[in-house]
Amino acid sequence: MRSTRSTRSTRAAVLAVALLAITGTAISGTAIAGAPAWAADTPRAATVAHDDFNGDGFPDVVMAAPAGSVGGKTGAGFVSVLYGSSKGVDTAKRVVLSQSSAGVPGSPEAHDAFGAAVTSADLDGDGYADLAVGAPGEDIDGAVDAGSVTVLWGSARGLTGTSSWLENNTLGAPVAREAYGTGLAAADVDGDGRPELAHVTAVDAVYVHDFSESRTPGSPEQSHGVPTENGFRPNGLTGADYDKDGYADLVVTGTAPNLELVEGHAVLLRGSADGLAVDGSAGGGWTGVSGDINKDGYPDLVLGAPRTLEHGEWDLSAGAVLVHYGSPDGPFAKPAQVFLQGQGGIPGSSEVGDDFGADLSLGDVNGDGYLDLAIGSPGESIGELQDAGAVWLLRGSAQGLRSAGVQNFNQNTADVPGASEEMDRFGAQVRLVDADRDGHAELVTTAPYENDAAGFAWVLDANKSGLTAAGSWSFGATALGVQQDNHYFGSVVGK
Repeated sequence: MRSTRSTRSTRAAVLAVALLAITGTAISGTAIAGAPAWAADTPRAATVAHDDFNGDGFPDVVMAAPAGSVGGKTGAGFVSVLYGSSKGVDTAKRVVLSQSSAGVPGSPEAHDAFGAAVTSADLDGDGYADLAVGAPGEDIDGAVDAGSVTVLWGSARGLTGTSSWLENNTLGAPVAREAYGTGLAAADVDGDGRPELAHVTAVDAVYVHDFSESRTPGSPEQSHGVPTENGFRPNGLTGADYDKDGYADLVVTGTAPNLELVEGHAVLLRGSADGLAVDGSAGGGWTGVSGDINKDGYPDLVLGAPRTLEHGEWDLSAGAVLVHYGSPDGPFAKPAQVFLQGQGGIPGSSEVGDDFGADLSLGDVNGDGYLDLAIGSPGESIGELQDAGAVWLLRGSAQGLRSAGVQNFNQNTADVPGASEEMDRFGAQVRLVDADRDGHAELVTTAPYENDAAGFAWVLDANKSGLTAAGSWSFGATALGVQQDNHYFGSVVGK
């Protein structure tokens, strides 16, 4: 993919507005749909999935528009949940929530970016998954972009607006531009058998909240500084017990300067009986996802390195995916397995600006018991169409991820709705989810710039052979009862 320096600068500026959602984007008024009216005695799953908000046993899909307008407030942001069913993802069974919804604390304000980060787990142990939503642009007591986190509690009716509020003045006065809630993850950090909510600021701190005794804990169970002396700036969070010692570890993803470049970087906070402690770092950590790919009992860490920047200009690299396998010594004990376009059996070629690895998701697509990896490459050119975007799927096995049987899709793939267009950025977000519980995780992917930045999502089914475009379908915000406009729908998808 080739482009002039001026074009790259323009696209970078637009992306900063849309995907960070702090400066906001004009959107018309958002219609809020009601929660599905399931009976109170809806059967609940024996084991609560981290994303089953109504306890019916089917995983649900979270899609956020942090740049969306609510009540005329540009960039206030909203979150939608599509409930899973025997028919899979269903736009008719959904709820759309914002800070204007009953029971959700706060009020919609310009550039709050409600939904800029999301994560889910059964935080209070009631048998229903709960959803945490970051609003890093929230202003508190005059502190601009101090940030907040809202926890929406699950129930037999799904997410209904019953919620709790966390903000960064728990340990003192709110701090301007700390962007509390920039990244979120749920993990059992204290080893008590139940997940806690971890969140990272855009500055230098990780907080861990335990909801086992109260839905509104007074202060963090743990807090930890993130080393920033090398210029590291956090932008996300993932976590798992990579060394299998009974305590979850956290990986803070973000960026750090390297000579004249700003590159992806990740910092590992190792969990133990004494709490979190910084223990290693690695490059490439612009984004991350965790899961046990080779079924050896140790969760693995996958990092995306979609690009580097020079002097704030556009991409200087094509992107890569780095796989760090868990072990008794943690995920950074051995060199990473690296995947690049055009190498090792992966189709395509590495071209400047491809953004290969911009988003990642793990799920078992073919039902063989091993997690597969979906890779978003929203900067991929399709023919002469720059930034049209594409998605790749790598297969999991007992030996880890492999390129044998690799698949890739774009809007020009047969049976995929629509057609590739310049700047659609198809594959900006990816999610593998078995929403119909048939043993095969289907792919949900988005193109936030589709239809003049209205944003669209696609659903591709799966079978024992992998993903299939046959029968695939797409939808936008209008299918959820939200007026279509340039709100970059699907710029955030829960994992």
